[in-house]
Amino acid sequence: MPTAVNTKKNGFTLIELIIVILLIGILSGVIFTILRGPIQAYVDVEKRTRLIDIADTALQRMTREIRLALPNSIRVTGGTTVEFLRTLDGGRYRSKPGGAAPVCGGPAAQDRLNFALSADCFEVMGSLNNFASIDTSGTCLASTSDCLVIYNTGQLNANAYAGDNVADITGATANSITFANAPPFPFKSPRQRFFIVDTPVSFICSSGEINRFDDYPLGGAVVGAGDLLVNQVSACTFSYNAGSATRAGLVTLSITISDSTLAGASVTLLQQVHVDNQP
Repeated sequence: MPTAVNTKKNGFTLIELIIVILLIGILSGVIFTILRGPIQAYVDVEKRTRLIDIADTALQRMTREIRLALPNSIRVTGGTTVEFLRTLDGGRYRSKPGGAAPVCGGPAAQDRLNFALSADCFEVMGSLNNFASIDTSGTCLASTSDCLVIYNTGQLNANAYAGDNVADITGATANSITFANAPPFPFKSPRQRFFIVDTPVSFICSSGEINRFDDYPLGGAVVGAGDLLVNQVSACTFSYNAGSATRAGLVTLSITISDSTLAGASVTLLQQVHVDNQP
């Protein structure tokens, strides 16, 4: 007898497929609910970390420059602007007649700094580190030339912003400085110290940004568009404690950075910078 052939095929019915799809949907929803919290937390942490990095980078940049400030030249205005005169180099001047090998082209006695003169040459005790970078091409008060500053206390008759104790540097070697157009200098430094200032610098916090300005006249208004240091700034506070004869000055910088894509997300960092106030 011929063998019967079973033509019935095994498979899923429509109802079984619908049940499987529903189960897969339920499982997917459960897995998404379980993982949503950790994933969102990771995204939030990543955004906050980015905000911290932005704020820290800005503060470190400001800190590095503020530490180069001429003693007693830091000025804070309105809690949102910090200004200072940036030093390029410095050292100690000769206050007594020099030795057998004069460096200023005349008798050894002329190597000392004469405070009665408005133009002079003096010997640097030791050597300058950045003498090749000193700009002697223009006028100090206009910030077109580097400035020689002696005994800046920031007070009356000893305020570099007012031009009381600054001079145009007209020549520099590793061991000598020649200057002109001095007041002449009203006060001697107890430690025979001098400073070379290359430019005023201002950090201004305004309209959600902190911008850096430089190369404007000493004691004059800030000019130019400035260079963007950081944006996304929702708050900032700058302050300065001038210090005393027994402790350094202290600059306090506080900035808050916010992210508009993350509701309520902001970070506030505070940095304190000790600065030399001994002229």
